[in-house]
Amino acid sequence: MKIFIQFERQFDFFLTNDKNGNRFEYFLNRKASVKDIIESLGVPHTEVGRIDFNNQEINFSYIPLSQGVLHVHAIHPPFAVLSPSVLRPMPLNTMKFIADINVIRLGRLLIMLGFDVSYSSLYSDSEIADIAETECRIVLTRDTDLLKRRKIVFAKRIQANLPYDQLIETIIFFGLQKLISFFSRCTGCNVKLVAIAKKDVIHLLEPKTKQYFDTFFQCPLCKSVFWKGSHYDNIQKKISSLGISITH
Repeated sequence: MKIFIQFERQFDFFLTNDKNGNRFEYFLNRKASVKDIIESLGVPHTEVGRIDFNNQEINFSYIPLSQGVLHVHAIHPPFAVLSPSVLRPMPLNTMKFIADINVIRLGRLLIMLGFDVSYSSLYSDSEIADIAETECRIVLTRDTDLLKRRKIVFAKRIQANLPYDQLIETIIFFGLQKLISFFSRCTGCNVKLVAIAKKDVIHLLEPKTKQYFDTFFQCPLCKSVFWKGSHYDNIQKKISSLGISITH
């Protein structure tokens, strides 16, 4: 039995040239779910926003049993991960991420903007999938094969090469602009900073820091002390130059 498949052009990144934007034949010699069919062609299920078979919306587990046309639609930003859909009936409660080894710098930048991001260079693919499932986290990666794991429901295959470009890609895709809370988390521990009196950390400060700054924050885990010095201004200017407005 054969069916016809057509992917939206947003999937060109994953498909061979002969399938880019074209309707093509696909021969079924076994019962296979549309998830398996789509991923056999190179597209991870996490990039799919809607699937129609003969103009009827279906989910990933649907098994075509007759001839027809399968339309695969991409996710169109902003990805509404907090709302249910046919493909993802159990939405997330909050925006939390996990970044793999290929996008660790992106993970750190997102933490800098106040987002909850778990990352480690020691995570294996199976550990990332497990953490994503148990902690309800969105996977950020440049590893297409990782995103074909069934446990991973919400994710983004990052296409940009440079960290700040990846940051813009992520912010646009998930609609994070209004959720930015700059300088609110420890970039090492990924926990929220707490305000602390200068007198309580003055023994940890360099002379010029003692002289010019009065407002301080501390990580409750590692006890690192933070203040809005020149490094803060430089990073804020860099992010603002990319068109990302920081109002917090």
